[in-house]
Amino acid sequence: YQNAFFVEVQLHGGGCVLEEWRQSRKKRDSAHPMKTNPKEDPQSTLLRSVRVLFGLIEAGRPMTVTRLATALGLPASTTHRILNVLKDAGYVAQNEDSGAYGPGPALLRASAMLSVAGTFQALVDATLAELCERSGESAFYAAYLRESQRLRFVKTLHSHHAIQYVLRPEQTYSLLWGATGDAIASCLPPQTLRAIYERDKDSGEGVAPVPDWETLQTHLRQVREQGHAISHGQRHEGSFAIAAPVVDAQGHPLGCVGIAMPASRHKPLNTPQSVELVTSAAERLCLAA
Repeated sequence: YQNAFFVEVQLHGGGCVLEEWRQSRKKRDSAHPMKTNPKEDPQSTLLRSVRVLFGLIEAGRPMTVTRLATALGLPASTTHRILNVLKDAGYVAQNEDSGAYGPGPALLRASAMLSVAGTFQALVDATLAELCERSGESAFYAAYLRESQRLRFVKTLHSHHAIQYVLRPEQTYSLLWGATGDAIASCLPPQTLRAIYERDKDSGEGVAPVPDWETLQTHLRQVREQGHAISHGQRHEGSFAIAAPVVDAQGHPLGCVGIAMPASRHKPLNTPQSVELVTSAAERLCLAA
């Protein structure tokens, strides 16, 4: 495999720079023989490598070549080749027993430094603290995982109540259920949303039935116009949540912010005030995104 492309994350003064360089085939070919494709676009190779790396990060757990390739829509041979390159560079590690791949030491070092330097994360923390205090309920930020087209609760602040709606950060969730799913899905282009719908509609991840495609489109159009979503026991029985999307300057979804509680504690008269708190939190994060 001549002129293999790799990606290294280097940190200079808290900044993250992606640098690509070429590596001769001497050591790499001896360990992992690869076929040369003269028609392969170097830029496409680099972008596929980044997709594989981000797909592995978003999975949140070790992934086999087959599962990762399926999730990303890439050939297993291409995924395996990229993983081997990333493994040699220290960005991924392979479990000797299961053969699954996970983040390597180089990636973990970069992640730790970026976490410390990240201003957006600090703003999320401050926003959730205020939202939790003013609403009296658990506040969360859920990130949109672009490669897997799912969501994960990456930050949660629990309320003072003894009974709470627990959000599990180690899991990923479909966008077809809950206020969180509606908030993010309302910002997606129709073709992406349709692909998610066809993939997840029969998965049974939530307790509420998934509406037909036309009904879902109408519902998400209303969510987009209102700027927030409300759910009553869609993903889990006895839950109530309000969420608003967080988007970048181009309108692409980054995630959503909101509050969650047991449905038994929800008071309809408090809904307008809760919606105002959630949408204000989302606006604050959107301005910083």
